[in-house]
Amino acid sequence: MKPGQLISAVKKRYWIIILATIICALVAAVIGHVQKPVYKVDILMAAVAPRNPTTRTADATTQIAYTQTMPTVANAAESIDIARAVSARLKKSGIDIPPEQLLKKATAGPIANTTSIRITFTDGNPQRVSEIANAWGGVTATTLSNDPIMLGGTLQLTNEAVPPEKPTQPKPTIYVGLGIFVGLILGFALVVGIEYFDPHFRSAEEVEEVLGLPVLGMLPKKMKGNAAREAYSNLRTSLLFSLAERNTASVVVSGAVPVKGMHDVTVNLAKSISDTGRKTLLVDCDMRDRVVSGLMAAGDLPGISEVLEGETSLDGRIARTTFPNLYLLPAGKQPSSPSDIISRPRFKSIIEQLEGEFDEVVLDAPSLTRAVDGAIVAASVGTSIVVVDVESCTRNSALLALASFNRMQLRPSGVVLTNVKSRRIGRKVK
Repeated sequence: MKPGQLISAVKKRYWIIILATIICALVAAVIGHVQKPVYKVDILMAAVAPRNPTTRTADATTQIAYTQTMPTVANAAESIDIARAVSARLKKSGIDIPPEQLLKKATAGPIANTTSIRITFTDGNPQRVSEIANAWGGVTATTLSNDPIMLGGTLQLTNEAVPPEKPTQPKPTIYVGLGIFVGLILGFALVVGIEYFDPHFRSAEEVEEVLGLPVLGMLPKKMKGNAAREAYSNLRTSLLFSLAERNTASVVVSGAVPVKGMHDVTVNLAKSISDTGRKTLLVDCDMRDRVVSGLMAAGDLPGISEVLEGETSLDGRIARTTFPNLYLLPAGKQPSSPSDIISRPRFKSIIEQLEGEFDEVVLDAPSLTRAVDGAIVAASVGTSIVVVDVESCTRNSALLALASFNRMQLRPSGVVLTNVKSRRIGRKVK
């Protein structure tokens, strides 16, 4: 995915990032609120070497040895034997905690390059955790001072634990901050994932790259007012320039996939061409649905199907519309096999006759993924454009639609994109 597409994806789906951030922040806040508080206290215990009878001071050799034996002292300070003795002492104070549970609340470790150890205690009650710590310190000092690991010295409690004012866990502010961070990462990942696996076209450049066809025009999602007129004016200019290059007066318009409003493009394009003063004929070659004939209030009139079957001549089948310079040749009745009837040589001769009578001929054909009619009509006309709805047509669907052209060795003149968001009517599709 290109950087520009990534930025576009974030702009397009920024609400996912916002929503993910809010949800994660709320979840973190709830966790911080419902989580049980944890209080922590520390006690320090220092090893004191026996006094030298001569100097009346602590024996220096033993004091130095303590720096090497403190890990062993720390292990002994959090033994099950100590926990049993502490449990018995606390029970006399009305605190009944089994030794095994007490042992889980205590963690002892040496303080580097000293003759001291630190014992950390955690509990859900601030008063109780301090009582546990002080009881543990007293029992440890008494028990280990008589132990050979002290080399004749003693282990002394250097501080008394006091009830902590605030719990160490949870920390709501940190939780919410972490939730916001996780939400931003998750939201961004979702946006990138959705965009990466989105099967629709992301930009006009991608349409041209994948289909190998130029984008002749882009029609806004909300076809209103000046935006619609300008969009069709731009499409008309591109199309007429293409027709002039190919030295033809007719073009067939076919959708890649069947979507609502696809045939409106053909009608509005024909109207836009007629606005330039050109005598324009709109031909409904979709004999399956006859949507254009219905839109022009000519659904019941005889049309090109009767002419192709020889039931009537072309004279009298062309009707004037309410729009200046715009005429209509309806689809007529629905034949049993529309593909067969438009494959007749007579169809091409009719198109040539119409090109001689009108400045421009715009033919409407069924969607390419529904029937091969569009490709057959294009083979007789020579110039065609494919309508791609960027909201409904995927990349694979568009390629599948063009397969019928490829089989007949035809190449459309270009692509018209519909349902493009107005604020991105430039080169971006969505």
